[in-house]
Amino acid sequence: MNFNRPKSQILKDINKMHTVDIVKLYNEESAENKLILIEIMPYRILKNIFLELEDDDILSFFNQLDDVRKRVLLNELDKFELKRIYVELDDVDKEHLNAFLVNDRILEIETLLKLDETKAVSIMHSDFIKININLNVAAAMRQLIDEVDEQDVIDNLFVVDDNEVLIGKISLKKLIIARKNEQIKDLVIKNYVSLHKDDKLSLAITKISNYDLKLIPIIDDNNVLLGVVSADDILDEIAFDYEENVQKFVAVGDFKEESSPIKRSMQRIPWLLASIVLNLVIALFLSIFSNTLELVTALVLFQPLILGMAGNIGTQSIAVTILKLDKEENSDNKKHIFKEIAIGLINGLIIASLGFVLSFFVLSLDIFLVDSVFLLSLTVGLSLFFSMVLANLFGVLIPIVLVKLKIDPAAASGPVISTINDLVALFIYFGFATLIILPMINVV
Repeated sequence: MNFNRPKSQILKDINKMHTVDIVKLYNEESAENKLILIEIMPYRILKNIFLELEDDDILSFFNQLDDVRKRVLLNELDKFELKRIYVELDDVDKEHLNAFLVNDRILEIETLLKLDETKAVSIMHSDFIKININLNVAAAMRQLIDEVDEQDVIDNLFVVDDNEVLIGKISLKKLIIARKNEQIKDLVIKNYVSLHKDDKLSLAITKISNYDLKLIPIIDDNNVLLGVVSADDILDEIAFDYEENVQKFVAVGDFKEESSPIKRSMQRIPWLLASIVLNLVIALFLSIFSNTLELVTALVLFQPLILGMAGNIGTQSIAVTILKLDKEENSDNKKHIFKEIAIGLINGLIIASLGFVLSFFVLSLDIFLVDSVFLLSLTVGLSLFFSMVLANLFGVLIPIVLVKLKIDPAAASGPVISTINDLVALFIYFGFATLIILPMINVV
């Protein structure tokens, strides 16, 4: 954009742009041009940009405003919008913003920040329109026009009584085609889907998905409308949880694209160091089987197979269990444990049988000079079965135990757990080899 023009011309172009594009423009411009943008933007655009900025840019943007605009901006935001900003700030930054808010707003925000993040109410907001049941269509339309904001979802309007008790909803289409003298109470649909303030976020995801909703209201014990959760909120939450869990699964820390290589390295190195220590433990532990390895060098051929299959089934079991715990926190875990054990037994038996057949075929080729083909193949088959069954069992039990200990179960899929699986799988493999093959070699 050309900033060497009258500010009125720049503002005219800004008013034609989408908020996301304005944010992108702001982020890419020089400090001088950023000041021009902030100076000419009306409060409506300032508010929308403020909400769209990355966490690291919020305070920088805010500090460039004069005190009057700071105060107006913060008081233009509702408590739910402020909560989404405050949750990312430290205490010093919060105090900086609090200086421009009245005490009642500060107390509201502090109350919201204490909400359980696993509950739907933690992402609740007020970007919706509510209509009093005692109005007629004409009055309701006037209210809608006066109150609607570009952030609001207005496909459905919520109908409340004088005490803010939720009565039902009415679609915008139905309101538009109704006659102006018709009463809202005659048009309201009282059969609606809602959430209680204590319902879990997972239930909100399920209901929005099952009923194909754009908005779902949240009510208290007296059916008073507190706020709404939108499909966009749910999508953002799913995306955030996915990114967070992936970071935990691979132990890369809090990933940010702008972080320096040194900072990213420091986030990852502790887990890598832990893996080194555990792998050294494995190496020392396997020295017990050094005699077996010297006499049966062909064991090395199938070591990657044993480790890979144990790791694969363990990862599957961990992922399924974490998803189950997230969606059905209060359900009976025994049924899930027994079902996963059955899956481990079935998959272990199938893969072990296949592993026995394939290893027998490979070892029978002329390129391998192996005396005990059957015994080595039997060792591979048995090791596959028991290592997969145990890895599957660990994948179920570890997340459940971590939840009981109030530890994030996503940590169970990090490098440390993978190394423990390797240790168990190798112990089983070389243990069977020592028990099955070594006696026959010693006899010979």
